[in-house]
Amino acid sequence: MFHFGNVPVEALADAVEKHVAKMDEAQLAALLLGALERMPPDAANALVASIFDAFRDRGESSEDAAEGANTTLHALEGGDRSAAGALIRYASENTAVLKESLTCFVREHRDQVHALPAPLIDGISARLQRT
Repeated sequence: MFHFGNVPVEALADAVEKHVAKMDEAQLAALLLGALERMPPDAANALVASIFDAFRDRGESSEDAAEGANTTLHALEGGDRSAAGALIRYASENTAVLKESLTCFVREHRDQVHALPAPLIDGISARLQRT
């Protein structure tokens, strides 16, 4: 497995952005949903926080995003995996929110990048090796 510890955060974020830019929203959601149950709690919570960040960047509050996902902010903040899955599905219905959230994820939660699904890690690694 590729280790990102000595990769500058901006280079890592750029690699993530370029890798996910070519992905379909549904494909990205499926990868994240498939990995969600295996993610350590800190990584799952970081993913939820990053999705909220992406929604807030678009002017939508965390409460609005939770409501749009037909769940509650309390459930999401409490680490409920089914609520997190609902948020991922809702984010995938909003153009580029998941993609933006992954860039936020690596910038703000770099220590959790290892918990992303293997196909994302592999793609990010390949991008970094090309630079």
